[in-house]
Amino acid sequence: MNINNEREKKLVVSSLVQLLYYKKVISFQETLELLKKIRSRKAERVLEIFYNNKTFKENISIGQKNRRFWLSNIAWKLKMRREMTDILEKTCNIAAFFASKLKSEQNIDLIYANSYTSEALSLMLSTYNDINYFTVDPDFDISVPENLLVPVVLGFETNLEIGRKDEIPYFGLNLLYRISEIKRKMGLVYNIYCSQICKKSVEKRFCNDYEKRLLKRTIDRPSIFPIERWHKICIKSIRSLNRDLKKSFNEIGLSQLILDEEVPTPLASSISWLLNRKSLEETIEVITKIPIAQEGFDINQQMYG
Repeated sequence: MNINNEREKKLVVSSLVQLLYYKKVISFQETLELLKKIRSRKAERVLEIFYNNKTFKENISIGQKNRRFWLSNIAWKLKMRREMTDILEKTCNIAAFFASKLKSEQNIDLIYANSYTSEALSLMLSTYNDINYFTVDPDFDISVPENLLVPVVLGFETNLEIGRKDEIPYFGLNLLYRISEIKRKMGLVYNIYCSQICKKSVEKRFCNDYEKRLLKRTIDRPSIFPIERWHKICIKSIRSLNRDLKKSFNEIGLSQLILDEEVPTPLASSISWLLNRKSLEETIEVITKIPIAQEGFDINQQMYG
């Protein structure tokens, strides 16, 4: 299966439709018709419609020769962000578990576990921010309602971003290194967790072998992986970490009934931040179905999403 699957690609092309509507290039009805085509056809086929239409093409900053790379690259970012958000949610639950236990038990192991999860969360948030980075044309006016920025930042990727394709292997290397660090810290947390709930750690978790092998091969032979291969490696590494977290800490979660008032304020704020980021995914879902605002909207009216 293509690692940048059709779902992500449809989201990206939908964002272009929303952008054209926002710029008043197409009408409300034309927007609905294009979104309907996106739902029933391959994203790349719909993208061809854009580049075959002179008016559309003039309002899109991505050159025709770069459109395939642009589409797959942004779809890859969307998929990575979704995977990373799942990991962050699990780790927030783990951190909340140790923080709430620490209130009733002043145990040195718990203090260490709390510290390790905090460090791991910090690394994860840094990785998430890198993944979630989008460029917007500096000349474009972004003084619009916040929920309009979703299609704008997705749809208005510039040629500057296209020119950065050579940097992707370096981003991939950095990502692998960070995931290796996260796995090391979460491995320490897992051992402490097992002792706290009197569970035997029967098999080694959070093994770094996959990342270490790839790092060594890349350092030995820098040109070994093409960009498409790096896309798959980055997704596979994040999914591997997500799978390990789910398997190792499956007892921690909603079943623990961790209440907000039991969690230290800084951690509660972090969880609140994460939940706000997740709502962005819901907004993206909306833009594949209906224009972000009704035709002739004024800046103060209620927006979709």
